[in-house]
Amino acid sequence: MQLVRHVWPTKFLYARRVLPARDLRILDIGCGNNSPSITKHWFPRCHYSGADIQQYNNNADDLKAMDKFYPVGVDGSGYSDIPDSSFDLIILHHVIEHMAAPTPILVEICSKLKPGGCIWIAFPSVRSLAFPSAVEGTLQFCDDDSHVYVPGVREVSNVLLANGVKILHAGRTRDRARTLVGVVMLPWALLKWLVTGRLVARGLWYVLGFEDHVFGQRRAE
Repeated sequence: MQLVRHVWPTKFLYARRVLPARDLRILDIGCGNNSPSITKHWFPRCHYSGADIQQYNNNADDLKAMDKFYPVGVDGSGYSDIPDSSFDLIILHHVIEHMAAPTPILVEICSKLKPGGCIWIAFPSVRSLAFPSAVEGTLQFCDDDSHVYVPGVREVSNVLLANGVKILHAGRTRDRARTLVGVVMLPWALLKWLVTGRLVARGLWYVLGFEDHVFGQRRAE
């Protein structure tokens, strides 16, 4: 949590290069793991809307930080209640790998962006299928039983392009600060793996290339 408080989350590093320094309307799809509080820490004046199938790992401060919550389903239900052309930034951070059929949902989500608004979609890379399994965290794609779909950068990019979203950057997610942390932790993680047989995934995502992303901006109408 200390790293989170002092280093910009990767998804926001991309967004702040494009979006103007003003009050943002943010839609965070898959808003668990203290994401409301983290987002408000970096964008204290934003209007934060969360959407999720449940309230996962969010405390009272997170619930207070949320200006609006939309309950949605993995089948695409609930997204029609989210207003169209309303958000400056939409985040899907490790969400679509939990959807059996994400394409129709992504199509609808694109319509929620304002003209000029940005969307960040991150997901496990196909490379992760070849990684060793971790017993503490997720490193191999199937370490998480709720992962049911292997997304691809080309596939996700094509969906966005077909729905009026220009691709600004896509591919392997790179973050210098978090990669440095991974480089430092990698020898210790490997040593523990050799001695105990327990591989800890924490800190290894960026150095090993676990994550891919697509970052785009809706074209002006």
